[in-house]
Amino acid sequence: MKGTGPEGRAVLTAKTRGPQVLVEATSSRRPPPPPGAERIVPKAPHPAAVIRALAPTVAEWMATDPPASIAEEPSRPMRPDPPVSAVVARPVDESLASVGLKPGDVVDRTYRVERTLGIGGMGVVALAHDERLDRRVAIKLIKPELFAFPEMRTFFDNEARAMARVSHPNVVHVYAFGEHGTVPYFVMEYVEGRTVEHWLRARTAGTSPDLDEAVRILDQACLGVEAIHASQTVHRDIKPSNLLLEDGGRVRVGDLGVARILESVESANVVVGSALYMAPEAALAEEEGPDLADRRDIYALGCLAYELFTGRPPFLGATDMNVLSQHVLQDPAPPSTYRPDLPPGYDEIILRAIAKDPHRRYASVGAFRRALLAEHGGTREPERILIADDDPDWRTIIGESLRARFPHAQIDQVGDGVEALAAFESQPYSVVLVDLEMPEIDGAKLTLLLRSLDASQRTPIIVLTAAGGPREWQRLSAIGADAFLVKPVNADDVELLIRRTLRSRHAGPTSQGEMPASIPPTKKPPT
Repeated sequence: MKGTGPEGRAVLTAKTRGPQVLVEATSSRRPPPPPGAERIVPKAPHPAAVIRALAPTVAEWMATDPPASIAEEPSRPMRPDPPVSAVVARPVDESLASVGLKPGDVVDRTYRVERTLGIGGMGVVALAHDERLDRRVAIKLIKPELFAFPEMRTFFDNEARAMARVSHPNVVHVYAFGEHGTVPYFVMEYVEGRTVEHWLRARTAGTSPDLDEAVRILDQACLGVEAIHASQTVHRDIKPSNLLLEDGGRVRVGDLGVARILESVESANVVVGSALYMAPEAALAEEEGPDLADRRDIYALGCLAYELFTGRPPFLGATDMNVLSQHVLQDPAPPSTYRPDLPPGYDEIILRAIAKDPHRRYASVGAFRRALLAEHGGTREPERILIADDDPDWRTIIGESLRARFPHAQIDQVGDGVEALAAFESQPYSVVLVDLEMPEIDGAKLTLLLRSLDASQRTPIIVLTAAGGPREWQRLSAIGADAFLVKPVNADDVELLIRRTLRSRHAGPTSQGEMPASIPPTKKPPT
């Protein structure tokens, strides 16, 4: 869509192609310059400017409250056909002409094209026969106009090599890559089955997706994305139509790296991805450090989990631009809003995965996966443990002991209550262990201050002290402590108490009047 602004200057226009969002700069036609005149090419604004410019106004017409009922939801953007290798019986073979091919053509003297499997904003996926190895393959042919910049060729080669290095049972394998004429292509493993998109659509109208099956799909999808991240590659386009379900039940992640390739060249002024699953920083085309790149995929997996549990993604809108603005500006409703029977622990896990600030999301796909499986199996593992004690030797001893028992947990240590409160306010912890006697803010006051924070409501607080009994426990319990241990403590008992209090906090409200059986009346916790 082209337009002319004041004085004939270039106008930034937004085009939507299904959920593929392409925001590109176009300019109106002008009379040719007189001979000898210097040609001036105006610099097109960055696509992030589109979202930022909309931010003050889009909130005026965008719904800010969750819909009263699912029936009142806005229409959902149309999705493209499966982009990798699920068979779709429909007459779309004419789409091969858009990349200069027809059925029967041979790519790279090896791959004889049979028919189109799917089409999308980035190109065409075709079923082909590998005449050298006598096997069926899927070829993704990328629209040549998306590679209009010379630097794309080098990046394409580098990224394709990284993709080909990924070898995992839950990832569609990339066999080869190259160019057919001017058309870049990937040759991928052909997987017979259906997509997770089709699985979602196949359920009976008015019913929620099966929770056990949803967790099974997410478990395998996370394993596949973990393998992609381990190869220093970011997927950037995780969505139900890019997840394949084999007939035997195995989940395969497809289309890895394609969005990363297309997003790499800033001069193209293109934001590529799927609006329903795009992280806010991706929608704004913000620069990211290597340590945060993976968290775009974590956001997309959180959106995927939201949809697999409730039957709908976190944000819906009449246009892709509307959906993107919600990712940037609006807080999502908890998943249980749309599925009241969903255990509340899933709300916390998914909302953390789709936090606006990437620093507040899970640090890795593995941590997100473990949290989901622990919630589903009823065996929660702490992700972040805070130890507050003014004795550095004791902090070190208990910290090392807990690190051996919770190897995936981040364990932080501070020397007083002021540091502990600041650390928790910066980013909440799964469990807090506090010493009763500390300078400035002691354990009792720290417990009271922590419980005044909404983020602490599911965080067990375990108080440790050199002396105490039932009277001290009653006082601490009344202000929100979950357990009370007398030093010296046994690390096995601390582990057991952490697991018990985590289950209790996440199962429902803690009773403040009961004294847990593991609380010691004298000097040492029972074994």
